[in-house]
Amino acid sequence: MLSSLFISNLALIKNCEVNFHSGLNVILGQSGAGKSILIDAISFVLGAKADKSLLRTGENMMKVEAVFDNLTEKTKAKLTDYGIDFDDQLVLSRTFSADGKSVIRANGSVVILKTLKDITESFVDFCGQHDSVGLLNSNNHLLLLDKFIGKEAEEYLKILSEQFDELQTIDKKIKSLGGDDAERNRLKEILKFQIAEIESASLTDGEEEELKEKFDYISSAEKISENVGEALNLLEHGNFSASTAVFEAKTLLSQLRNFENIAECEERLNSAYYELKDIAETLEGVLNGTDYDPISLERIDKRLDLIKDLKRKYGKNIAEILSFKDDAKAKLDDLLESADILQKLSAERNALCEKIDEIAQKLSSLRKLKAKDLERQIENELADLQMQGTSFRVHFEKINPTRKGEDEVKFVFSANAGQELKDLSKTASGGELSRLLLAFKNIIKDSQSTIIFDEIDSGISGQTAGKVAEKLQNISKYLQTILITHTPVVASKGSHFILVTKAIEAGEAISVARKIEGEEVVVEIASLIDGGENISQTAINHAKELLLKK
Repeated sequence: MLSSLFISNLALIKNCEVNFHSGLNVILGQSGAGKSILIDAISFVLGAKADKSLLRTGENMMKVEAVFDNLTEKTKAKLTDYGIDFDDQLVLSRTFSADGKSVIRANGSVVILKTLKDITESFVDFCGQHDSVGLLNSNNHLLLLDKFIGKEAEEYLKILSEQFDELQTIDKKIKSLGGDDAERNRLKEILKFQIAEIESASLTDGEEEELKEKFDYISSAEKISENVGEALNLLEHGNFSASTAVFEAKTLLSQLRNFENIAECEERLNSAYYELKDIAETLEGVLNGTDYDPISLERIDKRLDLIKDLKRKYGKNIAEILSFKDDAKAKLDDLLESADILQKLSAERNALCEKIDEIAQKLSSLRKLKAKDLERQIENELADLQMQGTSFRVHFEKINPTRKGEDEVKFVFSANAGQELKDLSKTASGGELSRLLLAFKNIIKDSQSTIIFDEIDSGISGQTAGKVAEKLQNISKYLQTILITHTPVVASKGSHFILVTKAIEAGEAISVARKIEGEEVVVEIASLIDGGENISQTAINHAKELLLKK
């Protein structure tokens, strides 16, 4: 339920706060005062398209904040899903600036427009003078009938939706088996080729890294042999090798070891000699173990090219290639057994289609039964609204079952007894459509917490206006109702009143909305009766009588 509305810089309103209550909230005011701005503000904060024309002249930003109480369990669940904190209250705020930027918050948390619309989709039902045009769209008629039926229709539609989900799953499985026989055979040949190509390679996990290491080593073998051989010649095998020179030097110095400095040098040369011998022995081992083999190098190169080609086709590495092969084998096994699997899936599909037909038929029977009640109640409501002799029927046409059932529904109508029933769009006038909409709203208890009527009573008077007033009052007993009206008898049924006035301040037009009670209510309803600034005592007395009748 909408409990309060704060508006800043929207159209003619500079700053204004309005409180709403359960029951019938009537918005009064002279034409042009700005009553519809309140409706525009509610629509804006609930996610309607932002329009720069609503921004107050000379201002850079407009803001609307709305507080909703008594949240439904469905709304609480959505707030929880979106991570929005709440305490049985939702505060929505939305700003819109001159540069087109908008910020939306729900209980302080910034949300996107899609989230806002999802959360508030069932908060408010707007019914203006032109909303009855929705009745002309036959696509809405089945939805209205199902709303009238209520939980029984919801249960059938839920079952149908679940069954179509199952059907969709089965169809996907059938499609995954390759479609028709020719397609399955083509897919089998592809899978066989892929499996054979991978298996013929005899890949092992980690093989590629080992091959690359061997390739690098063999590629370097020739250089290793050349450099190590030359180093050995210099150290050991040449006529003037380093080890020979060191040996001869230490031999010469050994004859002079009695001299302290020479003895130390002789010892160091001796250590160097054995170190050089050890290095030479190590290099001999390296040289003997180095085998440059161009044939092996070519074989490894071809193997790496094969792995590269398989990686291009089947995966980023050998592990993924082998996994692809396993998946291909599983798919091939399914295809080889596809005849049996398809037979089983087809049987499941046929059985499910029978269930769908059965539920669709039951739902259709329920709809046709309840349609009689809807026809009777709509005709009674219209008779109350001074449309006696009106005929209203629900026309059914059978179609192939969908998630909505097997029915196409269209409302047909005749405003006068004996006349042919025709589509609403071809026979109902604007006034008749407005009363039809009111009849539907009076019968069908929507899930919305608030309903707004914007001059739906326009153009009616007399007994019809009285009946419209009764219908609106009846709706307000189960839904918070907000109403803009210029009809005295309709206004008099209100339980709460808001007056919108416009004044010129400092050369600017400013609209203000405020709650009124008591004598102010009497005066405003009397002004609707008199239609002028000078209100007669007769109009005052009449207004008081109307207020006493509610």
